[in-house]
Amino acid sequence: MIDSGITAWMLISASLVLLMTPGLAFFYGGMVRGKSVLNMLMMSFGAMALVGVLYVLYGWSMSYGSSVGGGLLSEEGPFAAIATPIDFAGGTVVHINAGVAALVLALVIGKRKGFGKEVMRPHNLPLVMLGAALLWFGWFGFNAGSAYAADGLAGLAWVNTTTAAAAGVCGWLLTEKIRDGHATSLGAASGVVAGLVAITPAAGALSPIGAIGLGLVAGAISAAAVGLKYRFGYDDSLDVVGVHLVSGLWGTVAIGFLAVDGGIFYGGSPSLLVVQILIALSAIVFSAVITLAIALPMHKFLGWRVPVAHEVSGIDLAVHGESAYESQASPTSSWDIQK
Repeated sequence: MIDSGITAWMLISASLVLLMTPGLAFFYGGMVRGKSVLNMLMMSFGAMALVGVLYVLYGWSMSYGSSVGGGLLSEEGPFAAIATPIDFAGGTVVHINAGVAALVLALVIGKRKGFGKEVMRPHNLPLVMLGAALLWFGWFGFNAGSAYAADGLAGLAWVNTTTAAAAGVCGWLLTEKIRDGHATSLGAASGVVAGLVAITPAAGALSPIGAIGLGLVAGAISAAAVGLKYRFGYDDSLDVVGVHLVSGLWGTVAIGFLAVDGGIFYGGSPSLLVVQILIALSAIVFSAVITLAIALPMHKFLGWRVPVAHEVSGIDLAVHGESAYESQASPTSSWDIQK
């Protein structure tokens, strides 16, 4: 029998998660240079189109068909003898995975022309903040929807999600103020995402007070980590490593301290902390190996980089034949040809 209340909540949650994709498009679209913004938007919207079809053809069967096992995080997984791992909504499989993949790809592809020599600031900060707001709203479906019911656990995840996001903003801005003397709008938007990333694996396991501490630390350490790309020379143009990898690792490992059920700060043994560290390391190794296995052959035989001329003129004009802003329009763009 279908429960109408649960079904309604899951449909709402799925719709909220769908909203995160254009939110991410705006967030990252504002962070890139103006000559590349349409390409960034198109990658997000193109993913919606492609995945929307693939889910019907393959995704549903993969999600709900028969399975040979439960994987690393299941109660039958390899770490279950130590303690049952906790990843409420995907801190390992989404954020650590994405952060490691971003780092590997940045190293394989190489730096943009002028990286470290030219100033490459976000071209549209209002767009970044709009994207962060949409992500914050959509993340309620991502985290609270992972309760798979409209119950108390979903309510706790909802409260922890918004609390950690708010604390992430505070942690990031405090770090900026102390380090740089001012707090920025980019920092506020990035702090939202850092807090949301950190709470993703822990949304159903922490108290709201724990979520505040988690978000504060996430915002602070990610604010410090985004500058590592200049020190070590990798071109992480969207700060995926500094935000998603760093805050994803923190959120996953911090469960061992802050979880109400089994965390060290609540009288638990170190076993939960150990298993959380193990699943984080497993996600790092898995993502690095698989990403390299895909990226290196593509880099050798197909090539990742656009031609230097296209990089200089802008990917929007080169790939899409259009520009986001009139000042960048080409007299030979497809729009002018149609006119």
